[in-house]
Amino acid sequence: MTVATRLLAARAQEPPREPAFIAGADGHSVSWPALAAYAERLRGLTAARRVPPGARIGLVVADPLRFAAAYLGGLAAGLTVVPVDPRLPAPALEDFLARLRVDVVVTDAPLSAPGAGVEIWVAGSAAPVPMGAPPTGARPSAGAALRPAVLLATSGTTGEPKGVPLSEAQLLHAARRVARHHRFGPGQRGYSPLPLFHVNAQVMGLLAALVSGASLVLDGRFEPDAYWSRVAQWSPTWLNTVPAILDALAAQPAPPEATLARVRFARCASAPLPGPTHDAFTTRTGVAVLNTYGMTEAAGQITANPLDASARRAGSVGLPVGVGLAVADPDGRPVPPGVQGMVMLHGRPVTRRYLELTRHGAEASRSARDANGWLPTGDLGFRDEDGYVYLVGRADDVINRGGEKLHPQEVEHVLLGHPAVGSAAVVAAPHERLGQVPVAFVMLRPSHAPAGLVEELRRLCAERLPRHKCPAAITVTAELPTSPTGKVLRRALRADVAALGGGR
Repeated sequence: MTVATRLLAARAQEPPREPAFIAGADGHSVSWPALAAYAERLRGLTAARRVPPGARIGLVVADPLRFAAAYLGGLAAGLTVVPVDPRLPAPALEDFLARLRVDVVVTDAPLSAPGAGVEIWVAGSAAPVPMGAPPTGARPSAGAALRPAVLLATSGTTGEPKGVPLSEAQLLHAARRVARHHRFGPGQRGYSPLPLFHVNAQVMGLLAALVSGASLVLDGRFEPDAYWSRVAQWSPTWLNTVPAILDALAAQPAPPEATLARVRFARCASAPLPGPTHDAFTTRTGVAVLNTYGMTEAAGQITANPLDASARRAGSVGLPVGVGLAVADPDGRPVPPGVQGMVMLHGRPVTRRYLELTRHGAEASRSARDANGWLPTGDLGFRDEDGYVYLVGRADDVINRGGEKLHPQEVEHVLLGHPAVGSAAVVAAPHERLGQVPVAFVMLRPSHAPAGLVEELRRLCAERLPRHKCPAAITVTAELPTSPTGKVLRRALRADVAALGGGR
């Protein structure tokens, strides 16, 4: 029996209080007894269809309540749950399912069989409904290198995505750390419009609710115009956000005080939080922001600022929460406080292996950790004397301009200081003489298109940055390529810059 099965059974036996999960858009809900019954039916279905333990079940489900039931049911049934972005176009979806060797696809959208041996199950409200007879040949995951509880793909913002296998123990350990740190429990309610196929919404949302007995309001997507009305309707005690959401809400009219009566904080993760975005949101709403740091490889949360507002530090992502963390030099040696280096992780929730997401040939895995057991995150940062962590950027994104190195975030924060700029991204462009130069892309806030903006931004950078950090070019764009959680896809921008001839 899995731990998820025992937790669902325990929640189902508790006196009825309130629903486990609520759909913010229409008010439909699902209770813990209903979720336990769903998991039991799914377990019976896998046995009847001869779906073996550890088989990979892909969730291509847009409806948040049906996703939650299938996700928890899959964990309870001992399957490998593979959450999938339901918005992927058909060719990309087929490629993703093939790369992750998915055996069964649970979906709430019309979908034809994406490959040989793959079953399609319709995501019903009480249990999945199989379409057709079970396959007779080998399943796609036959010969899988690993059979974890959940298999996720990294965001691929700077390079090709990798498969991240996470065990049930890792996921639930992370969820318990989240619940303890944020003081979740019966009577607490979150509101999360984040994509459910991402580790943040799964661990900080679904699993944290399961281990703590809290409830959660879910929306399939973030809708700026409806956000505060949903908060008013469902009275959450905390908000699950990312910087892009905070930035959008800072541009909305301030909600009435009564709407925010129960909100303790807005938890922010998944991407760096610019200071101007933090300040604009808190000024507009009065809601405190709890800045945190996490990644798929650590089953979500790595650090978080304290709940005590007086102990939070501006610009910091907080202190490690149940994870070993060090900042190291290129040789792997810890550096003193205040010195920048690579953020390294170890501990129970941190993955040990990566899966290579190749479509053909035998599935292969490789170590995610170095010889000393540390996982290099790819994030650069430093710690202060009290251990608070500050991130400065990604190692992949460092720009080497004629031997002088700079981090894109330094430049982006200056650009975001202009009231007309809503989003900014800086990447390296190839240069014949200097090797690389920084180039900037900015998106404007609605109704902001001042004449001479590019020259204003050039002057702003010249006033606040050393010369080598000033962008060689600034382009105003209608949109930036982003991941579902709002991370800028820098590799896409770099490819565009290279195609246009770089920065010479």
